[in-house]
Amino acid sequence: MRAIIVEDEFLAAIHAESALERLGIAVLGMAEDTQGALGLAAHKPTLALVDLNLRDGFTGPLIGAQLAAMGVNVVYVTANPGQLDGVNTLRSPVLEKPLEEHKLANTIRSIFQKEES
Repeated sequence: MRAIIVEDEFLAAIHAESALERLGIAVLGMAEDTQGALGLAAHKPTLALVDLNLRDGFTGPLIGAQLAAMGVNVVYVTANPGQLDGVNTLRSPVLEKPLEEHKLANTIRSIFQKEES
């Protein structure tokens, strides 16, 4: 499994990277905005952790939708999950910051079990 992290807060991105690596997931890179995220998508990740508010504004939901259209599984990671009300048309999972590794592991397991069904 290969992942990208779309997060503009350095410490949150490093925390997410460490959690993914401990779960045996290769991290292809981190991006702070739309352009960076879509650039990383060229590496064909299977998973993306996407924050909502990024360097270029409230672009997380748009990035998530674009990545999902490319076949990437999206998990939103945010301190403000209410911001996704009415915007999460993909019904992607949402995890609250600070990221808890066991919740991340359960969410990822759930996503890929659904794909295998």
